[in-house]
Amino acid sequence: MNVEQGPWVGDRWWVSHFNYVEEVRKNFNLPSRIEIYDVTLRDGEQTPGVVFKKEEKMHIAQLLDEAGVHRIEAGMPVVSTEDAEAVKAIAHAGLKAKIFGFCRMVKGDIDAAIKSDVQGVIIEGPVGVPKLKQFSWSYDEVVKKAIEAVDYAKAHGLQTAFFSVDMTRAELSFIKRLLSEIGTQTKVDSFIVVDTFGCALPEAMAYLVRELKKVVKQPLEMHCHNDFGLGTACTLAGIAAGAEVAHTSVNGIGERTGNVSFEEVVMGLKYLYGVNLDIRTEKLYEISKVVEQYSRFKVPVNKPFVGDRAFTREAGISIAGWVKYYLGSEPILPELVGNRHGVVMGKKSGRHSVEWKLQQLGMHAPPEKIPLILDELKSESVRRKAAIDDEDFKSIVAKVLSS
Repeated sequence: MNVEQGPWVGDRWWVSHFNYVEEVRKNFNLPSRIEIYDVTLRDGEQTPGVVFKKEEKMHIAQLLDEAGVHRIEAGMPVVSTEDAEAVKAIAHAGLKAKIFGFCRMVKGDIDAAIKSDVQGVIIEGPVGVPKLKQFSWSYDEVVKKAIEAVDYAKAHGLQTAFFSVDMTRAELSFIKRLLSEIGTQTKVDSFIVVDTFGCALPEAMAYLVRELKKVVKQPLEMHCHNDFGLGTACTLAGIAAGAEVAHTSVNGIGERTGNVSFEEVVMGLKYLYGVNLDIRTEKLYEISKVVEQYSRFKVPVNKPFVGDRAFTREAGISIAGWVKYYLGSEPILPELVGNRHGVVMGKKSGRHSVEWKLQQLGMHAPPEKIPLILDELKSESVRRKAAIDDEDFKSIVAKVLSS
């Protein structure tokens, strides 16, 4: 295998060729078409303390649509009048994405979604043993209520997906029975494989997808949470096993430790699995910043792809390699996601760091002065126990040049 030629390398990316060896990919069952179903406006808003106004929801939905997201969960219309109005406004915004509402197995929830003019609904029902105990429902009751709710939604022309709450802590025999009966007795459009509490391994999610594909003909969707930090990995594993839709949230916002990150799933599918989603990845950073502003939920500076320092370096040895050949020092160039490179000046800086920063700031210094500038900024960084910002760097350069 020529590691310099293949789908793993391009003019702006270079990931591992081991992702594409036969031994790795032989058990993949990647669908011919994969969709992104974004839950930022509903499940993302369930992040403690996060509230989106109607106009903010509209703006986020428009940006997601511009990026090419296939389906958008605009909210849960039954929650409040404001939520219903926001969902209806998004449904009438002329977006290319299909607009969905979220419902329980309750006729009133579905009626609220119908009045909001959405194109589809997600209908949730408890299947996990802890959830069934919480509601004191029997298996037969869940099956009956699920079929009635799906039938009602389909009778009103809605694309309908059934959402099995806490599926990864349910008995497999019951899951198969439930999905099989819904799948054969209703016109349900798809089923959602749900790791509500983020407690399954990626291998377990792939296993679950394969098992469910044995009993249902409808497409499967992945909805994972991040309690063990494996949400993205679980979603990708499920897709590789044959699920057709990934549920995501911008910046990974959501309850507890959050939902699966929109930007991570999109980039993982495109560059690690080689799947073309027709998503405009150059919009990812912009969308992230807007959601960060509206949610007031701070994105970690080192967040993959969209963090403000995701493509930033300080170590001189790292910058020396990066300046010479970008793709030798990173898997993708930041322009792919609308982000940018950055260099932090401080204790770990080197000669190339100083030269890069001078050029960035439109400044010049004789070659013999570079080591003196470097010594001065290192000393100042140690004294402050912090990085040196641009204004202080300019002052250091002026001081060295004038001495």
